[in-house]
Amino acid sequence: MSLGRWGDVGVLALARVSMGAQLQVVGALGPLLIGGLVADWAALGTLIGTYSLAGVFVALPAGWLLARFGDRVVLLGGVGLMALGGVVLALAPDFTAALAGRLVSGVGGALLTIAGAKMVLDRFSGAAVALAMGMMLMAWPFGIGLALLVLPMLGQDWRTGLWLSAGFCSLAFVLVMLTVQGGGPQAATQRRMWLLREEWRPLIALGVVWAGYNASFAVAVGFTPAFLVAQGLSRAEAGALASLIGFSILPLQPMGGAIAERLGRPMLVCVLCLLGMVGALAATAAGAPAWLTLPAFGLLAAPPSSLIMAFAGRALSAESRAFGMGVHYTLFYLGLALLPPFAGFVRDLTGAPAAPLLTAAGFLAICVTALGVYAAAMRGRGAAA
Repeated sequence: MSLGRWGDVGVLALARVSMGAQLQVVGALGPLLIGGLVADWAALGTLIGTYSLAGVFVALPAGWLLARFGDRVVLLGGVGLMALGGVVLALAPDFTAALAGRLVSGVGGALLTIAGAKMVLDRFSGAAVALAMGMMLMAWPFGIGLALLVLPMLGQDWRTGLWLSAGFCSLAFVLVMLTVQGGGPQAATQRRMWLLREEWRPLIALGVVWAGYNASFAVAVGFTPAFLVAQGLSRAEAGALASLIGFSILPLQPMGGAIAERLGRPMLVCVLCLLGMVGALAATAAGAPAWLTLPAFGLLAAPPSSLIMAFAGRALSAESRAFGMGVHYTLFYLGLALLPPFAGFVRDLTGAPAAPLLTAAGFLAICVTALGVYAAAMRGRGAAA
């Protein structure tokens, strides 16, 4: 049953909503898992980060898998692994089993991310690409916000929350299987499986930016509920407030980067947004009204997402773009795997509920520095940033 290309985007977006919710299920249920499924905050951060660890190893081979087995097979495999990993996590009796479930889910999420992006690019051209890709990008934070809003309503029953996440991914698998048609295996085209010498520096710098930006977002949504509970809010109130981060990014995500490009100052807009995100996290940690600072963080997070990806496209030649995006996403997944556990470690070390938020602000400050490295490298090549 074919729904057409826009229908395919809708189903792919739904699958990414389930992926965002699955990523966030551990953070949304975090305080309930401490002392049960996990021993401490560092272990909780490890569960959060493990979801992304698989992408470190999947990103580079994903292109080969798509060429060898076709879009539909890889996409179904990805969403199917998400569902399987969700079931393993829901059944997990201990931390080791939970870690295995998160790793399996993470492999699936990485395959969905890369296959879904390729399928959108295959189906659209011109101005329609931005709108279709914007729908894809919006789905992930929407899923995060949905998990933060719904799961705390379950009370103390964290196991049911894990089963809901697994069920959502299973539903996405069924819908993808019934509706999305993909391209078959294709002969690999001749692409440069390496980068030109002048491409490494700006791409690595942007990989640091992309990793730090996304890790800061993951830490913010993952640890803010526990911070708000420590401030005296109920779990339901804390989850509802933290969900504002995921929902507030939605209005500007499809168009924020395009507006910045139209203004002719994409780098300035990106830097100002990142600095604004630092300020929003610092203000939240200092006790400013969360109903104001958390939506501000989400709104400011919208334009950099598409801008950073546009900057990466400018850093790469057409011949090396496929391999370069593999490098880019490898750094992205590496950051998501390592930085949230580090934020949890800082929380354990200091005993301060606000410590992960301030750590995430530090990640963003590093991103601003890395953007400077990228801009300098591009100026050295005589290219516009």
